Amino acid sequence: MKKLLIYIAVFILGLQYSIAQSDSTQTNQFKGQVSFLYPLGTNGLNTNMNNDVSFNILWGINSGVNYFELGGIANVNKGDVNGFQIAGITNVTTGENNGFIIAGITNFTHKSLDGMQIAGINNFVKEDASGAQISGISNVVNQNMNGAQIGLTNTTRNKITGAQIGLINHADSLVGTQIGLINVVSANADGTPIGLINVVKNGYYAIEVGAGETVWGNVSFKMGTKKFYTIFKGGYSQFENKNVNTFGLGFGTMHDLSKHVSLALDLSANQIIYDNNFDTNSLNILSKADLNVQFHITKNLSIFAGPSFNVYTVDQKVNGNEQAGSLQIPEHAFYDETNNQEIRTTLWIGGQAGININF
Repeated sequence: MKKLLIYIAVFILGLQYSIAQSDSTQTNQFKGQVSFLYPLGTNGLNTNMNNDVSFNILWGINSGVNYFELGGIANVNKGDVNGFQIAGITNVTTGENNGFIIAGITNFTHKSLDGMQIAGINNFVKEDASGAQISGISNVVNQNMNGAQIGLTNTTRNKITGAQIGLINHADSLVGTQIGLINVVSANADGTPIGLINVVKNGYYAIEVGAGETVWGNVSFKMGTKKFYTIFKGGYSQFENKNVNTFGLGFGTMHDLSKHVSLALDLSANQIIYDNNFDTNSLNILSKADLNVQFHITKNLSIFAGPSFNVYTVDQKVNGNEQAGSLQIPEHAFYDETNNQEIRTTLWIGGQAGININF
């Protein structure tokens, strides 16, 4: 049995040597190949074989694939890969990828991608990509991307036309949208980043100081673009001679009505803290929809005013009061009810005014 295995190994190696010697530079077209572990395969040492179908039990190297390739560990191609490619660990293509590429860990394309890459950890395209990248951790396109990137981190080092969806998104130029916790656009943003932190070169950054009927003083920081910005808020008021602090988070959009007038819609949820009691688990939330008209005095300074719709939801009772609440509710509130769970809900129309400084 051992002698038989030795004879088979010698035969395979001899076949590989003869194939390699007969054609070491010219690329040939073949219907298919099977490799166990390079160079143990039907193509031998010759990697200048372009195959319609390729099966690599562990690892194989080819010049290219026209239709389908399957590898237990890795598929390596020196040229273009077209069609469907699956690898247990990695696909490496030094040419172009055109089709559907799946790997358990990583896909690497040295030139361009036209199709889809799916990987457990990382997808990388050195040139342009058109289609989609989906990974468990990161997607990278070194030039332009036309399509979608979905992963924990997504990077397009030139322009993306489409969408990035992940925890952290970065593009040099954006035409489309980013959806994530942190979005970064380092050059031009013709699209819309949507996230908690949106960092955009030449974007919209502003500080607002204003006052309303219930919360006497508000300071807001806005960041993103005029189409969509994040709002971080803080406010101060009093209730029954005790301090009331508010901390809020929201989103907004602004549209220019003319050269000197803009219309802004801000939505926010604000946690109410009564008498510096930060340890309470009570429900005490003021939700607001503010519609403001801004009048631009200078390029960076505006004044604003407008109505607001307020929803106050609270179950916290203070100072021995029978009714929950730690804000001074306007008398003109058109809804004020407490349910069986002792949660009070109050609705009213209010207003606010202030100044806006953008930079």
